[in-house]
Amino acid sequence: MTELVGLAVMFFVVLLFLRAASHKALDFLQFQGFVVDYRLLPQPLVVPISASLVVVEIAIVVMLVSGFYWREALFLAASLLLLYGIAIGWNVRRGRRQIECGCGGPPQQLSYRLVARNLCLALLVLVPVATLDTDTASGFLLVPMCASVFLMMAYLLFEQVANNAVAAKLPSA
Repeated sequence: MTELVGLAVMFFVVLLFLRAASHKALDFLQFQGFVVDYRLLPQPLVVPISASLVVVEIAIVVMLVSGFYWREALFLAASLLLLYGIAIGWNVRRGRRQIECGCGGPPQQLSYRLVARNLCLALLVLVPVATLDTDTASGFLLVPMCASVFLMMAYLLFEQVANNAVAAKLPSA
C-alpha cells in the first residue's frame, strides 16, 4: 500500500512540474518579468537563470517519467520548491507582496501561505523516496495514476479557492 502512495505522489510531482514548466515555457517573456520582479538577481542573469529553471523543471519530469535517476529527480524537485519558497518568503519579508508569484495557473500574489505551500509540497515530494524501492512493480500503475490526477485536481481547486478568497477581499475597481 505504501508503494501505491509513493507512486501516486510521484505522478503528482510529474503533473505539478509539467504544469509549472509549460506555464513558464509558453510565456517565457512573462516568466522573465516575474523573475525580474523578485529583485533577487542582477539583470544580466535573469534570462539564463529563467531558462535554467525551465530546463530543470522539464528535466525533473523526464527523469521521473523515464524512471532514470528518479530519486535524484525528487530531491531536485524538493530543492527547487524550497528555493522558490525562500525567494517568496524573502520578498514577503521585505514587504513586496504585490508581486505575482509566477507559479503557474491563476495569478497569485506573494504571501506566507505560498511559502507554507511550497514547504508542504517539498516534504510531500520526498514521500516516494521513503516508500518506493528501485524494483517497484509497474503492474499497479493505474491506481496511482488515477490518484495523482485526483491530487492534481485537488491542488488546482485549492489554488483557485485561495485566489478567489483573496480576490473577494480586494476592493472593486
